[in-house]
Amino acid sequence: MSVRLEAPVKYQGNKIWVDEAIWGHRFYNDQTPWFVLLEFLAIFCSREEQGRALKEVQQDGMHETFSYHIPKLVPLRQLIFNNPQIHHIEETKNTDAEQWHEWFRTFSNDNDFRYLKERFGSFSRLARIIEFFQTTSIEPHRQRRWSSRFLFPYGPNCIYADLPANLGSPDRRFFGRGGELLYLMLNRSGKGQEVSELIAKKLLRKDDRWNRVSQALLPEGYKAASNLIDSGIGYLPFSERPEYLALADTWIKLLKLDLPGEALFDPLMRLTSLHMLLYMLRRSNEEIGDKSEPKFVLEIASPKRTTIFELSKENFAANRMLSSRAVRAFVESAKEDERWEAALDARAPADAMRQYLTERFAWEPEDGPPSGGAQSIFDSLREYAENRHQQHVAKVHSEWTRQIGLAVSRRGAGTWYSPDDSLLKALVISTVDEGREEFHRFLSKLYDRFQIIIGANEAERAFGNLPTDQNAFMQNTQRLEQRLKTLGLLRRLSDDCAYVENPFRSEL
Repeated sequence: MSVRLEAPVKYQGNKIWVDEAIWGHRFYNDQTPWFVLLEFLAIFCSREEQGRALKEVQQDGMHETFSYHIPKLVPLRQLIFNNPQIHHIEETKNTDAEQWHEWFRTFSNDNDFRYLKERFGSFSRLARIIEFFQTTSIEPHRQRRWSSRFLFPYGPNCIYADLPANLGSPDRRFFGRGGELLYLMLNRSGKGQEVSELIAKKLLRKDDRWNRVSQALLPEGYKAASNLIDSGIGYLPFSERPEYLALADTWIKLLKLDLPGEALFDPLMRLTSLHMLLYMLRRSNEEIGDKSEPKFVLEIASPKRTTIFELSKENFAANRMLSSRAVRAFVESAKEDERWEAALDARAPADAMRQYLTERFAWEPEDGPPSGGAQSIFDSLREYAENRHQQHVAKVHSEWTRQIGLAVSRRGAGTWYSPDDSLLKALVISTVDEGREEFHRFLSKLYDRFQIIIGANEAERAFGNLPTDQNAFMQNTQRLEQRLKTLGLLRRLSDDCAYVENPFRSEL
């Protein structure tokens, strides 16, 4: 593990520096995996314009310091997400001329959209295009204000900032800096340039059909660069970690598949978040002093409750609590510093302790300096850090595992690890390198790359011995085999020979 880097700036609004010191600034439960990816793409586009995408340099062991900017693209977003009249007008007005006239009359805002009639001709054609962008948007099922709804990233013209309802300063609820952490991880992977070239070539193509259509929706001469949101990069504590390289390898594998860029965003979103969850778990273990590897025991869906279900449920509960244990361990580590003893032995222990904790954790109590003795002051800080952690960072594991299809929740049953079909497809296309992989070798590679346990061999490697009977794991692997076969991702050639197949194995 590399040396911890100092934060480049003091982030406004932070009253204590604990979660950020452990994992970075910052993980946030309201920022879904999709929004992490979108925020990353926005940063990438900004830095690509300057020829610096994933080529940031750390000098003399210092943290990267750079700014990036994201366009607002308000007219485009109003058309797509703040335009409820268009469908009603199309249904109630008979002629094309009447439809255009009524829409121009009722759709009042700061922009004159009359140019759209010349560009698209038919009102129905414009309505179908807007409908397409609405239905393919990111997380259309979620109820969010129109300024926090996002187009599918067909290209650079579809990337913009998250904004509050007043369209002022950037909103950090949905772009909570998780994308900044992802950017820094890839930048520090040692493979940033290769990833950058593949992203530019495969994901963010200006000549993409729908990217050009989105550009056509903007007013003539509209300059995105004249209305930008500027931000400094966030904080990632360590300059080198194996998780960064593993993350970059997954991106490279996916971006080299014989798949169009549009089809790659979903697996990238899922597996990127899986890598970041592994990073969080490993960092938690390091703070706790646990040298074991994190693990995900996956139950493949069964018609009846299994012993693997119980094991997976226990595994989920333990992983979910790891971050809280890490926060407590990090705060308790203050007692190992010589300044702790010096504070206790000082003439005024309470004042000395308050000063020490303020310096160590950048602690600024919202209700003023705490009163009481030295131990009471320490207890106040620990309680504040733990309560703050529970509000957001502690929820990330539960939220993200469900959203990427790694875990499921059922009323009365709880939450446990069980993959959905989309995650299984992502795991196959990122893990099967040579077109096909022997089934049990595939299970072994899932454990090596993602700490995923499905079969008995991997369970024995993870736990030292089988945590339940071997027959339960055998049935678990049989259910996975049948799932993959149903998805067209597995072929059994004989009783002893089954292969997992990657239909998109051809490289660029």
